[in-house]
Amino acid sequence: MTNQQSHDSAPVPGELVPAPARETEKGAIARPVLSAQDIVVEYKAAGQPPVRAVRGVSLDLLKGETLGVVGESGCGKSSIGRALVQLPPPTSGEVHLGGDRLTGLTQRQLRPLRRRIQLVFQDPISSLNPRRSALEIVADPLRLARHPNPRQVALKALDEVGVDERMADRRPHELSGGQCQRVSIARAVVQNPEVLICDEPVSALDVSVQAAVLNLLERMKVEHDLSMVFISHDLAVVKNISDRVAVMYLGRLCEIATADELYARPLHHYTELLLASIPNPGDKERRRRPGAVPPRPVTAAGCPFAARCPAATELCLREAPELSEAEPGHLVACHHPANTPASGPAPASAPTSQRPF
Repeated sequence: MTNQQSHDSAPVPGELVPAPARETEKGAIARPVLSAQDIVVEYKAAGQPPVRAVRGVSLDLLKGETLGVVGESGCGKSSIGRALVQLPPPTSGEVHLGGDRLTGLTQRQLRPLRRRIQLVFQDPISSLNPRRSALEIVADPLRLARHPNPRQVALKALDEVGVDERMADRRPHELSGGQCQRVSIARAVVQNPEVLICDEPVSALDVSVQAAVLNLLERMKVEHDLSMVFISHDLAVVKNISDRVAVMYLGRLCEIATADELYARPLHHYTELLLASIPNPGDKERRRRPGAVPPRPVTAAGCPFAARCPAATELCLREAPELSEAEPGHLVACHHPANTPASGPAPASAPTSQRPF
């Protein structure tokens, strides 16, 4: 599949839903650096039917963009992030990095391409080799790539993320969680990748360290010309760091829009529910929210959110909506979108906490 085919043809159900082309400062059109089409991820268990964590997700990441991915725990955020870097490969679907297809390749074929797409894991300590020093951890990818001077390049990368030469000889258990995450980021960017996948990189850190790591990610993005997928359940963080936001529910994408547009006027009722769940000490009349429901079977028909949706109809129970463009640049998978002229005026937007980054 070429870029021309994926972006010039009209999208149909099941095909890639392209991100809107965007003009750069020089007037050029920004094209996706990473594309995923109809990704399905299943996990097998002995004596049990497979668990489908991701169900037909398609998305694009534009060059220089930060795409936030949010949703409840268990919605498939981390699974789609790992599928993008082929750890493990998706059960079905296609992933393209620029003009190169990643799915279907052997580990040997993937090795040179992995330098162009890197992953920052959620747990900063367990993702590092406990037997190696921070310097060795960052230098190892360079040695595998036969770099002529891996030690000096690794020391420079560690210095860029705030880990000095004195700490470079320490092992992960001798570093704090924030320092370990800085080492993880240095390991990820040391080979100058095009794409960085951040799987909840600050969820295991305290608030003060979170701000420092987020500032570091923003700086690394600019200095290394990165495109980034930022996965998190923290809505305030995602709003502040993302250009666009994708909302997931039970393995499916239900809404994609720019951060400002999505937070100001969500079109999917689940997105409304997420934003309303943000704590607001000054809100004395908080709306009642639909509670959790038992997981639906993989074969269940209809919209997966129908059992919790205040606008659900028989159509929603019978037919699952496709992700389509309701407004320019605003995609939603809903038969009865909220906050449209047909659904009435938009409610007051939920507050988001301000973070210093």
